[in-house]
Amino acid sequence: MKILKIKFKNINSLKGDHEIDFTKTPFTENNLFAITGPTGSGKTTLLDVISLALFNQVPRLGKMSKSEISNKGAILTRNQKEASAEVTYSCQSGIYRSQWNISTARTGNLRDYEMSITDISNDKSLDYKKGDVPAKNEELIGLNYDQFIKSVVLAQGEFAKFLKVKKEERGELLEKITGTGIYRRLGQTAFYKYRDLDNAVKKQKDKISTHKEVLISEKEFEEKEKLAQETHKEKEKISKLLKALELQINDKRTYLQHQDDLEKFKNQIKENEDRISVFEKEKGVQLKKHNELQAYIENIQKWKDLNKQLQQLESQKEENRQKLENVNQNLEQNKDEFASLFGLNTNDKNFEDKLVKYKETVRKFKKEREEILTAYKTLANSIDENLADFKLKLNQKHPSSSLQEVQDLTNEILNKKEELEKQYSFSETTDIEYEQKEIKEKLKQIWNAEKCHSELSRKNETVKNLEKDLKESLKEIENYPAQIKDLKSKIQLQDSQLEAKESHLKNAELQKKLEDYRIDLKPNEPCPLCGSLDHPLAENHPKADDQLEKEIQELTEILNKNKTQLTQFETKLETVNKQNSKTENQLESLTSELDSLKISYQKQFENLEVDTDSLSESKERLENKSEALNDFYKYQQALSQLQKSKNSIVNLEDLLNKGRSKKEEIEQLFEGDNFENKINQSERNYLSLSKEKEQLDSLKSKIEEEDENIDNQYQKQNDYLKNCLEPLNYENVSEAIKHILPHQIFQKYQDEKQTYENQKISLNTSQKDLSEQIDKLKEKVGSETIDDLKENYKNKQNRLQDTENQLNEFNRLIKNQKETLQTISDIKEKIGEQLKINHRWKMMNDLIGDSKGKKFNDYAQNLTLSQLLVLANERLRLLTDRYQIDKAAKGEDDSLIAIDAHMGGQRRSVKTLSGGEAFIMSLALALALSDFASRKVEINSLFIDEGFGTLDPETLDQTLDTLEVLQAKSSKTIGIISHVSSLKERISTQIQLTQNGQGYSTLKVI
Repeated sequence: MKILKIKFKNINSLKGDHEIDFTKTPFTENNLFAITGPTGSGKTTLLDVISLALFNQVPRLGKMSKSEISNKGAILTRNQKEASAEVTYSCQSGIYRSQWNISTARTGNLRDYEMSITDISNDKSLDYKKGDVPAKNEELIGLNYDQFIKSVVLAQGEFAKFLKVKKEERGELLEKITGTGIYRRLGQTAFYKYRDLDNAVKKQKDKISTHKEVLISEKEFEEKEKLAQETHKEKEKISKLLKALELQINDKRTYLQHQDDLEKFKNQIKENEDRISVFEKEKGVQLKKHNELQAYIENIQKWKDLNKQLQQLESQKEENRQKLENVNQNLEQNKDEFASLFGLNTNDKNFEDKLVKYKETVRKFKKEREEILTAYKTLANSIDENLADFKLKLNQKHPSSSLQEVQDLTNEILNKKEELEKQYSFSETTDIEYEQKEIKEKLKQIWNAEKCHSELSRKNETVKNLEKDLKESLKEIENYPAQIKDLKSKIQLQDSQLEAKESHLKNAELQKKLEDYRIDLKPNEPCPLCGSLDHPLAENHPKADDQLEKEIQELTEILNKNKTQLTQFETKLETVNKQNSKTENQLESLTSELDSLKISYQKQFENLEVDTDSLSESKERLENKSEALNDFYKYQQALSQLQKSKNSIVNLEDLLNKGRSKKEEIEQLFEGDNFENKINQSERNYLSLSKEKEQLDSLKSKIEEEDENIDNQYQKQNDYLKNCLEPLNYENVSEAIKHILPHQIFQKYQDEKQTYENQKISLNTSQKDLSEQIDKLKEKVGSETIDDLKENYKNKQNRLQDTENQLNEFNRLIKNQKETLQTISDIKEKIGEQLKINHRWKMMNDLIGDSKGKKFNDYAQNLTLSQLLVLANERLRLLTDRYQIDKAAKGEDDSLIAIDAHMGGQRRSVKTLSGGEAFIMSLALALALSDFASRKVEINSLFIDEGFGTLDPETLDQTLDTLEVLQAKSSKTIGIISHVSSLKERISTQIQLTQNGQGYSTLKVI
């Protein structure tokens, strides 16, 4: 993974747009570069931009949200409305650009942040929600956020602390640096998992005890089983008796029901015979006549259809006659229309030729007029566009009136131009561009001089204010030393007085007589000497003298007050002295800067022709001349543009006259609008009417022919039916049709007749079958009544219910006993299986488990430390040949150990190392962690944050040599973040950050 470019806007103190491209010079010439600048200028902001654009996190603040940014005042530059961060990076799968941005709504509140990721190969934005972008970057890079920070951004502070902490703290710090907290969680998981599993087994054993309490004895269980068997036999016996009774009752009930049904069938048979008699009288005759005509139904229907067709053809002949008459009238009207609108007298023979020649002539004239009109509009629009710059509008109907307005404006502009020529000696040969360039250069010098002079004034005012503050501060504390000395003397004296009084009080307590103890006796409380609750001698005793205790208390309060005041004076004096020392240093630095700025001002602007007091006046004069040059150029362009407009207006007048002439020619042939619509409509009407007449003539012939054909068929059919119907006493077809029933009525009569006949057969059959069944049942049923049978059945049923209840109770006891025994057996089996599983977790708990996860974490961190020290010593060999890092042996200081090769392999605590030596070792550890965290991912960008200020020049050179070798061997881009001035001389490629007086910073790549 390699960072190719970073681009951001309004992040922290870096206001505005900034871009750093590591694929361009000077980074391509030297991949080792420095990020330099004073404290607070924004050096670390560059690293914030990278982590923000990739993961929406900042190392110092964590995950970002609009509430975090708003509450903490972070990320977004003060007084700005939007911010963005963008990183372009390469990885194994390609080149990608990850973006982060946030902005302010009109209400002044922050909108939610946005994130996106783009594939540079096809410049296509990948379809991911903002919350998924960090995970996608993690997938592409191969590192999560913590690994990225430890592999790409190396902060020295944590490793400097790591070198010297005690062993018991080192595991936690190593866990934090390497992100290996999982081992602690594994140890805790093993402990709590085994504890939960062991508790589960105990709960199961408790369940077994609970179930055993509800079991009955084995003897009692056997007795219950025997009683259950006897009761079951009794139940079966009663059930058989009940079934036999139930059959007797059903037979008796069936016999009685059949007798009732037989009487009903006799009544139904008589009713059906009555309905058949009525049907024959009312509907039988109609049905008979219909059936006689059934053989001729098809011919009769055909006769009816032919008759209907003849009537329809007669109607069509009348309709066609009326339409033909209307079409002939419309054709005459159409010819009159051509004569009145277009002046054309036509007939059927010459209509088409005359119409074609007429349309060609009119269209030719109209086309010529359209071309003139198009040219006129184009020229008029062009003139309008030219005149719009002068707030004039062309009068298109009377262009000559606009010509005078243009001439008046030309004269006005010409006068203004001549005034400028007179005032500034301008002419047509004046090089305006050269003059403006000269003025711009002079103004730039004046602006720079004003800016520098303003800076001089500001710094001079700052120096005066600091001198004033320093003077007032010194005056404020000038009496403090004497006051402090006086207070110390008072405190010393008061301490002696207090010590003497306390000693006197102590001696008085030791010499206290029995009479004095009487003062302390209280009613109903035991005497410390005799234990009595009654104290008759404690009354009327003299009062104790507590004056000494009051004096001690008052003296103590005064002493504490003086000590407090002394502390306040000393603290104030120390604070003011520190502040004065800081002010003196700042004053010295500002005085030096002020002197340098004065020398620079004199040197830079010694050739400036204007003195400091007249800078504003000269600037105003030059700005006026620049504005006059712009006006002179505008007047030149305007005069040229107005002359073009005058020429165009003359041409426009000529086109207007031509168009009017052509319009008169057209009106001689056709007056009015919409020529094409009217001529085409009239032509379509003529052709449509002609075609309609032709169709109607043809239709008339067809109708007459069809009428003759159908009439012949009708006569033949009529003669045939007349001969067939005479034997049936029908004079004509119409009389026979009256006796043909509609199909629905015919079908209804047929169905009704068939229903009566079917009912007759069915009722007779059912009556016969029922009589046979009654005869059979009469032999089976006895003389006992059905009520007696039901009473006997009820008694047997109650007896069966009692038996079943008793049997159910026995079965319930037996079932509960068996289920409880089975449950106990199942629990024991589960306990056995659980103990097998618990054995593995018990081993895990014995090996690595404890409630805080310390056992396994210490073991894992010890291995991690060993691996980290191997990688660190490899890096350390490149930085120095003197030291190696090792873990402390038994009996040594519990911090890490430095092995000194120059002292014969002497082992000593890293706490004894100098600041520079400690930095070299922490740098080696940081590089080792980068190797450790990126074992599966190639990291080609590295940023090392601070720590170089502790190195002597020789060690600093050696360290930089090592980093250059590392960069050359691995082709890494390595950035060193530092404010060490010697780095600027050694590393030529730099990203320099500087601060201005408003708290903002600027960025420059050199």
